[in-house]
Amino acid sequence: MKLRSLRSLSVLPLLVASLGGILAACIAVDGTGADSGGFVDEGSGASGPEPVGSVGVGGSGGGFNGGGGSGEFPGEPPPPPDPAAPSQDAGTDAAPEFTCEGLDSSKPVVLYLSADDSNSMGSPVHVRELIGMGIEPMAHEIRTYEFLNYYRIQYDAPGAGKLALYPELANTAVANELDFQIAVRSYDAVKPRRPMTVTFVLDTSGSMGGPGIERERAAVKAIAANLAEGDIVNAVTWNTSNNVVMSGHVVTGPNDPEIVALANGLTANGGTDLHSGLVAGYGLAEEHYGAGRLNRLVLISDGGANVGETDADFIGEKSKDADKEGIYLVGVGTGPGGSYDDRLMDIVTDKGRGAYVYLDGVDEASRMFVERFDETMEIAARGVQIELTMPWYFQMHKFYGEEYSANPEEVEPQHLAPSDAMIFNQVLKACDPAQIVATDSITVRARWKTPLTYLDQETSVTTTVGDLLAAQKAGLPKAKAIVAFAEALKAPTSQNLADAHAMAVAANVKGDDPELLEIVSLIQKHPQY
Repeated sequence: MKLRSLRSLSVLPLLVASLGGILAACIAVDGTGADSGGFVDEGSGASGPEPVGSVGVGGSGGGFNGGGGSGEFPGEPPPPPDPAAPSQDAGTDAAPEFTCEGLDSSKPVVLYLSADDSNSMGSPVHVRELIGMGIEPMAHEIRTYEFLNYYRIQYDAPGAGKLALYPELANTAVANELDFQIAVRSYDAVKPRRPMTVTFVLDTSGSMGGPGIERERAAVKAIAANLAEGDIVNAVTWNTSNNVVMSGHVVTGPNDPEIVALANGLTANGGTDLHSGLVAGYGLAEEHYGAGRLNRLVLISDGGANVGETDADFIGEKSKDADKEGIYLVGVGTGPGGSYDDRLMDIVTDKGRGAYVYLDGVDEASRMFVERFDETMEIAARGVQIELTMPWYFQMHKFYGEEYSANPEEVEPQHLAPSDAMIFNQVLKACDPAQIVATDSITVRARWKTPLTYLDQETSVTTTVGDLLAAQKAGLPKAKAIVAFAEALKAPTSQNLADAHAMAVAANVKGDDPELLEIVSLIQKHPQY
């Protein structure tokens, strides 16, 4: 059995009800009730004894609260520790300390990792708006891997059609813990891009009045600015009912007058009927589907609608890839922040295999759909799977992605956009620091498929612990500052925020990184700082 992301489970009431007993059992084994951001049912692997229980990923404060208990019967000795399971945080007793006893030094640890799709970036922008409003974000609104997606960490791009791997390793203040990061960098976007079919599904319910409708207009116009002659645009508005307002429109070029007029004419009134809007939107998208084109459905909403299990399954079916590329859903949240509930966008984009962005103002629409258009709309590599092979004495201690497992079948591959990077940030723990040998090897392997031709691709890099420790850290300091910021927001004590502030300042060596400067400013504005 595989338990997918807890964030998805939590927003499907019917599904939660049916899985309540299972989740309760997992939490009992885990030794924690923390909102972890994701569960991974660990399968058997080449890394030691078969794991038991479930693993809570990215829990409160960024650590692991529970390592998947022993599962033994009374009177039986506990099994030796599993290096593929997370180690126990201080102050809890749900799992034994991670030691070398019982580990097989002839077997490396092999894990498979997953972040969310590289263009899911809604959480940090929503949080930014909340802090700007003087509102303390809720822990469940903060998904650390989306912060790593949104804030750019620069790595050199490979050649067209390729992916590049950048592993980084650094010592921490704890002798047997090491910061470890894997960046998977895609090739830069190819120009000119392939033709597009864009279908807008536009929320015009009464709750969209004010900032919501202004941001929706800005999003439509920002996308229009990046369209090219020959692209096709469809649009349906939805409130109490749906209304097809554009079908099969052939774009004349950037800022097509008819699309701009459509955007300017959007008004907010009536109730909310998301389901009929989705059905009409996907119907238009399928009617005008083009093989070899980018086929995207863009759902724009303030999050006021409820999404049921039926809608989520419907979206998931439309995004599935059979003998053609699916119709992926790009979710655009409009807020405003104080009343915005991102559960709608979070689940529909998870099911729809597309981007999730949030607009905290009209300027953000240009940032995401003009400056970062390819990152938000295009795919460079389909179904990226990361395999990590490391020495027997290491264990995954903290993981800031979405999933990991010793069983590749239990980690869903994710798509990577062009001009972009997937960032896997984690902390490794050694069973004994004396066992760490500089010449021991670490291998990172990426497997993926090409977007349209479905050709299997693979690349890997093998290096040593010593070489990684000695190498210059290209992106790790900034990534750690981003992680510290997100994790401090989940447990916002003055000390946690001060520590994150110090890391962001230290990572900004030249003092001119606008994203790190933004993080410093947001920490200073936080009510608990």
